[in-house]
Amino acid sequence: MTTEHSDAEICDCCGDPLPEDVSRRSILRGAAGAGLLGLTAPAFPAPARAQNQASGNPGSLPDRGEILIRNGSLLTVDPALGNIEGADIHVRNGEIVAIARNLPDVPGAEIIDASKMIVMPGMVDTHSHLWTSMMRNMMATDFEYFAVKREVVPHVTAADFYANDMLAMVEAVNAGITTVHNYCHHVVSRETVEAEMRAHHDSGMRALYTFGHPDGLDSERLIDLPLAGQIQNEWFGAGSPLEGRVSFGMNTRGLHILSEDIFREEMDWAFARGLTVAMHAGQSRRNYSVVPLQEWGYLGPKTIITHFVRAEPEDRAAMVETGAPLSYSIHSELRLGGTGHQPQQLVHMVNDGVTVSLSFDGNALAPIDMFEAMSTAWYVGIPFDDTDTQGLAPLNFADVIRMGTINGARALGLNAVTGSLTVGKRADIV
Repeated sequence: MTTEHSDAEICDCCGDPLPEDVSRRSILRGAAGAGLLGLTAPAFPAPARAQNQASGNPGSLPDRGEILIRNGSLLTVDPALGNIEGADIHVRNGEIVAIARNLPDVPGAEIIDASKMIVMPGMVDTHSHLWTSMMRNMMATDFEYFAVKREVVPHVTAADFYANDMLAMVEAVNAGITTVHNYCHHVVSRETVEAEMRAHHDSGMRALYTFGHPDGLDSERLIDLPLAGQIQNEWFGAGSPLEGRVSFGMNTRGLHILSEDIFREEMDWAFARGLTVAMHAGQSRRNYSVVPLQEWGYLGPKTIITHFVRAEPEDRAAMVETGAPLSYSIHSELRLGGTGHQPQQLVHMVNDGVTVSLSFDGNALAPIDMFEAMSTAWYVGIPFDDTDTQGLAPLNFADVIRMGTINGARALGLNAVTGSLTVGKRADIV
């Protein structure tokens, strides 16, 4: 369990107390050493003008053509197709248009020989705080995540947001993750949000961006709903430069922090706009039940519950009944969920029928490697003797693969778009 320390107790990796006047430069020195600050935000037009950018200008995505993937071992994660040996995939303009053995040649198509490859859908990370990437090399004994975040928060600029998000998304793509939920729980200003929008555009990734609060916002104050509405209208409306690859949602601090009135006002605002809403729940002893959310009409497929290692049977039943998905940050739960029973909760969630997806929380807390996350879930996802999981089914390989792909897409409301190799879906393929 992470221990909180006073400022005087917080030490750097050399063992000396940090000076009281910690500057942004000293805080970010480690990030500069990793080359992070070399990622600077390029000039980028306002949303209304971005759609008129000519192909090839800075920040433009490559043209999409036709691709034939030949003779691969397909792990489709589509129950109607299953696994197919020696099959082909035809991609046109970023869409899967055919899957079969021995597809006909396509004049001018790029050919990818997959005869010695496994071909599978791109993986989906359903909960990461991308803006915290700079923190990954700052933590030390007695100076862990929350202490570092407390020091970093006052100094993060719009350029840092761009750099952090880009670093996180480049790392994700390199690991075969093609969709990410950018859970921004430090919305500082219009400038920082637009820096994140630029990063989403330039990365080319598919994403859900959820708009949240500035870190440390008083629990009796609403998030900046007018700004959220402006960002939604300007960046996610007609002619968006994000080309429909990025969805807009909201994250809320939850009932363990907010009063019922503030919580419900934020939820009503989001639901009136049809937004997906994400929230943390039940990783610490400041737990709360999601049963009231069901009673108020807030629990459903568009409400992502994150962590929830302290869920009770009635909570899981409410999630199953309403279709509310769980985002389980497997490494983070094991480190930060100090109340224990994380593996048992995972087994219960899967056995009860909750849509369980996997996530990382951020690269300051976990390796950005979905194969490792799936492997870890498989290893810990077994019933334990003399516990309330005894007699339940263990997680199998198919369970954890779904958790890293189609379940993640379903949690983000993108299962009609990605998460499996299916004709008509986008070609998010690894």
